[in-house]
Amino acid sequence: MEKRSHEGLLNHSHSPAIPEMRYYPHKRKMIAALCLGASCSMAMALPGPAVTKAYADSKGLVHIVTDNGRDHTIRPKKWQAGGGFGTIVIAPDGKTVGWLTEAMLTPFQGNTRYSYAVALELDIWRPGRVIRRFPTPALTIQNWIFLKDGNEVAFHIVPPHGQEFYNCILFDVSTGKELAHWGLDRKDYVVPDWAKPLLGDSLPGPSEIHYWFPDEPASEATQPKQ
Repeated sequence: MEKRSHEGLLNHSHSPAIPEMRYYPHKRKMIAALCLGASCSMAMALPGPAVTKAYADSKGLVHIVTDNGRDHTIRPKKWQAGGGFGTIVIAPDGKTVGWLTEAMLTPFQGNTRYSYAVALELDIWRPGRVIRRFPTPALTIQNWIFLKDGNEVAFHIVPPHGQEFYNCILFDVSTGKELAHWGLDRKDYVVPDWAKPLLGDSLPGPSEIHYWFPDEPASEATQPKQ
């Protein structure tokens, strides 16, 4: 019986359906490509409900409301010393949320006569929890953006005392890996595409660049390449 069964499988392998695939290999490749594309799309889709609203309330709590009716609440950390949350954004994927975590600087820390809040960390939330925190030791985050539907984030960092400072960093959200780092440099005054939305029109013009780099003659200054 076992021998006869194997013979049946071998005989079935020579059925008319198999030669057809041999003569039309492009069909097999097309089917494989479609299956691969579908599986990749499923793998890349984030699980969990979509976010319908994300905001900070008057008590300083972050609320992330999902389409299943749940309200996920994020409370401030002790190190924030009375600071809250700012620039809360829902990514284009509809399931990733990010916000700036702020701390209060004392008059002594801020070298002022009053206390004020500065953003010291960018937090990223995906269904159920905060998955990534991007701290900026000794610097503050002036603004930030999502890129690639929420798979990447970039932010512009500055000193806490408000000096003009042009330094931007790009990160991968899933791994936390730094992908790129750009700073104003007289030798390479080219703004990468991912950093342009962070800077807007704030870059110094050709008549001002020599103030940033005293050894660069004003006559040799060039317009930033956009």
